[in-house]
Amino acid sequence: MTVEDPARLQVLYQLGRAFAACTEIDDLARLVVDQCCAVLNAEGASILLLDADANELYFPYVASADPDVAARLGALRFPADRGIAGEALRGRRAIRVDDVASDPRFYGGVDEHTGTTTRAVLAAPLNAQHGTIGVIQVINPHSGKFAPEDLALLEALSGSIAVAIENARLYAQTREQLVALQRSMKEHEQLLAIRQELDIARRIQQSILPRTFPAFPRRTDFEIFAAMIPAREVGGDFYDFFFIDDARLGIVIGDVSGKGVPAAIFMAVSRTLLKATAASGVSAAACLERVNQLLIPDNGAQMFVTVFYGVLDTRTGLLEYSVGGHPLPLLLRRDGRVDPLEATGGLALGVIERASYATRERILDRGDSVLLYTDGVTEATGEGGRLYGDERLRVLLESGGSGSPEAIIRGLIGDVRRHAGDVPQSDDLTVLAITYRG
Repeated sequence: MTVEDPARLQVLYQLGRAFAACTEIDDLARLVVDQCCAVLNAEGASILLLDADANELYFPYVASADPDVAARLGALRFPADRGIAGEALRGRRAIRVDDVASDPRFYGGVDEHTGTTTRAVLAAPLNAQHGTIGVIQVINPHSGKFAPEDLALLEALSGSIAVAIENARLYAQTREQLVALQRSMKEHEQLLAIRQELDIARRIQQSILPRTFPAFPRRTDFEIFAAMIPAREVGGDFYDFFFIDDARLGIVIGDVSGKGVPAAIFMAVSRTLLKATAASGVSAAACLERVNQLLIPDNGAQMFVTVFYGVLDTRTGLLEYSVGGHPLPLLLRRDGRVDPLEATGGLALGVIERASYATRERILDRGDSVLLYTDGVTEATGEGGRLYGDERLRVLLESGGSGSPEAIIRGLIGDVRRHAGDVPQSDDLTVLAITYRG
């Protein structure tokens, strides 16, 4: 089985639905470790959370065939800088170790305490807004060895798991605070507290988006930069970029219908499914088709997401892409010309189960850039209800769109803000720019 295997993608989808429905952290975490253990056909799985004050990792949630082992792990703590889990925590990256006996990073104290023997490990960090909150770990596949796609699956899950845990914690805190507020505070104070919690939820949502730039400092064949400016509440915009192999870079931007927590959860599910499917190397159109089929069942809220997904071959400048109802990205030629990419005709994902998508190609010359954006740019509202519009965007890019991706995006955000002035915006503003250097 591979990451794109329908059974595994179905697990990703089912877990995403569970994240949206479950607000109790204990129930959520037990579901995650049980499903990871089952889908990866492994002896055990666990979530290790970080006690930042003590700088220790502990095992609040364990899946194991031996209940005594699970109980002994539940009482165990060890320094957060030890072991494979500690390495994943510090490095904020997923790790696969096929033979822990030959790996100097392995910490044997856990095996000594539980009487077990760890042979192989997958570990993925749970990266949240304010840092890494823990690690999800799976051990000892029954097949004897984990496959690369097993690590890809766990890594695809880890971002949504971190967000779901943080949201569950936030829900518990908010529930306690609201109970207290109902007894002791006036109505305007209650509304202020709720607004603060919504701001926290928005920041948690943003934490799963890549925000460290330069993203790939050792690569000179391209430059990339992205930003998301949220509106007043949590929303559904997202972007992502990731390597499919050493030469091919996947780039994604999406916009979920609606606002609030439901849109944020649907965004996290959509991003996880798309990244996991893209990692298999399928064509852009096939990727959107598979994700669409997974989003349709039991979509009771009738939500949908517009998406652009492209794959840039950094060796040749070939951009292969497919569009699902999203505004067409703009091609910024190094000579100053600005043109939209050719449409592919696909519908937004989550609307029709058997929707089809097409793949198109475009060759980028050295110095060419591509700008991806959501409609929060062109529909930004200024005084008198005037929209920012496609024409103003084109004029801005033609007059100054030949700089670096960061310069392009900062210039665009600044111009949108000048247009909006003091008018509150109702939609997130999300942009991603990539320049091909060759």
